[in-house]
Amino acid sequence: MPRLEATSTHYIKLGRGGEWEAEAIGEGVLRFGYRELSHELCVAGDWEGAREAWRAHRDGNDAVLTSDMNQARIFYTAPDTSVFITFHAGRMYWCRPRGPAELLADRTKLRRTVDGWHGQTVGGNDLFYERLSGRLLKVQGFRGTICGVDAEDYLLRKLGDEVTPQVEAALRAETQMIAAISGLMSLLTWQDFELLVDLVFSSSGWKRTGATGGVQNTVDIELVLPSTQERAFVQVKSRATPAQLNDYVGRMAEMDGVHRMFFVWHTGDVGAAPEQGRVTLVGPDRLARMVLDAGLATWLRQKVS
Repeated sequence: MPRLEATSTHYIKLGRGGEWEAEAIGEGVLRFGYRELSHELCVAGDWEGAREAWRAHRDGNDAVLTSDMNQARIFYTAPDTSVFITFHAGRMYWCRPRGPAELLADRTKLRRTVDGWHGQTVGGNDLFYERLSGRLLKVQGFRGTICGVDAEDYLLRKLGDEVTPQVEAALRAETQMIAAISGLMSLLTWQDFELLVDLVFSSSGWKRTGATGGVQNTVDIELVLPSTQERAFVQVKSRATPAQLNDYVGRMAEMDGVHRMFFVWHTGDVGAAPEQGRVTLVGPDRLARMVLDAGLATWLRQKVS
């Protein structure tokens, strides 16, 4: 995929305290306050005249005036080859500006965008806070309205789904590790496999409340999520088939007070999940990822060594 290019990158705060964030993102526009700033002089490119007219409305020294005018110039003149970012509701959004600035009835300013605000990368990956580097997130601390993005190279790589050699190497190693974990799980006894599944769910906040079954190849684990009191059961199978999944889906339909079922296995194929959303399939690949994320790879290796 070709690199995402930009002639410049800017962070913009959409209104005091983010008051315009939801509206501007929904409408696909950029908003800028500075009501007393002369729109006519800015459109004409008379920045010295705009600066002097603005001086009467702005307390501060020349450095403050210079900062204000730099921000205004960016808003009015940034081309459609530039990128603006903002943050709202736990997500970063980005856009490219388009066309001239417009003066609204309340004397705030507006610019339209090429194709609206985007909360995903060009490849469709969500731009949630937890997936972004602190080097980029710290730009939110800027006290003005518009500033440059120091972490520009990181930003463009992130938006363009560009992977560094280091990340690419880590992804290859991770893929190999998940495949190895999947192979190790198939060597477990059913008792140890049940214990592994129990540990995986415990690490994500579920609490085991009981189980039914004895020395057999399947064990139902009863769970509760303390934070929401959601109740679930986990059907653990070493080998699984579509017929077995359908059997347990039917059993679940007859159970009162159970919000969902996790059907977990390490060998076989059960096909697609039922259309009703109360059943979650956790097959070999997904379970191997959960084992890795839970830090249980060493435990698993030692069990089968």
